[in-house]
Amino acid sequence: MKKIARFAAGLAIAGMGAAPRSAWGQGAPPPPAPLPALPSPPAPAPAAPRGPAPAVTASVTPASAPAAPAPAHEDAHERDDDASLSDHDRFVRHLGITYFDITSLPIANPLNVNGGTGAPTLTPGGITSSKVAAPVVGVRYWFQRTLGLDVGLGLGFAGGSQEAVTGGTATTVGKVGTSGFALHGGLPIVFYEGRHYAFLVIPEFTVGATGGKLTPAAPPGGLAAPEQDLSGFLLDIGAKVGAEIYFGFIGLPELALQATVGLSGRRSVFKLASGGNSASDGTSTFGTDVGSDPWAIFTNNVSGTYYF
Repeated sequence: MKKIARFAAGLAIAGMGAAPRSAWGQGAPPPPAPLPALPSPPAPAPAAPRGPAPAVTASVTPASAPAAPAPAHEDAHERDDDASLSDHDRFVRHLGITYFDITSLPIANPLNVNGGTGAPTLTPGGITSSKVAAPVVGVRYWFQRTLGLDVGLGLGFAGGSQEAVTGGTATTVGKVGTSGFALHGGLPIVFYEGRHYAFLVIPEFTVGATGGKLTPAAPPGGLAAPEQDLSGFLLDIGAKVGAEIYFGFIGLPELALQATVGLSGRRSVFKLASGGNSASDGTSTFGTDVGSDPWAIFTNNVSGTYYF
């Protein structure tokens, strides 16, 4: 019995030594207080009911009408307001008033017979000449872009009288009356053109004639010398090459000036006839010539064309 009691007591002591010891008994700090609970987020609002999806419609674009073809260049010549045209193109099939420069026509000078009654003595080289100015004015017309026509006419007249009073007696002597005309024709051809100019070659001719008459006064107590008939003739044939410059760059395309150089042949003759006698003098020349300077508008008379 004593052995059983001792064994039971040993078990009890051993069980007490193996039991866990409380943390308070070891001096540890108390456990922290529990954190407060976070509020729960609100519940999401219920989504609104969605309606039916919109219907998809396809738009059909009607096919555009084909563009009208651009008018041909020849048709555009009639549209003067078309900014794409050159100044020259604007005046195709238009009429222009043109000044073709001054034409000087030859005429024989009268011979002084000093109041004699006989016919003047005529010898080869015994007569001289002067000029009758006949400015040639006309028109230029372009049938098409490259071909035109020039036509001009020049006229010149001169005359008058001289009077002297001696001792109450008046003596009047008539001056030589002269007249002249010139006819000009040309065929301008355009071989290149720019915005405000056109290069030309112009086959042309000018033909002119002059006439005059001197009636000598009768000397005191004598008979007057026979009349003197004066005349002249001019023929120019040749061609020019140059440029017609339009003033479209300053807003005046209707005005065009021309600068040319040329090659021509000339036949000039003047003649005096009196009392059944006559004498003449003729000259033939061939060579180059120079037309008017187009910029003479600033220093001299205007020479050119104005189109309508």
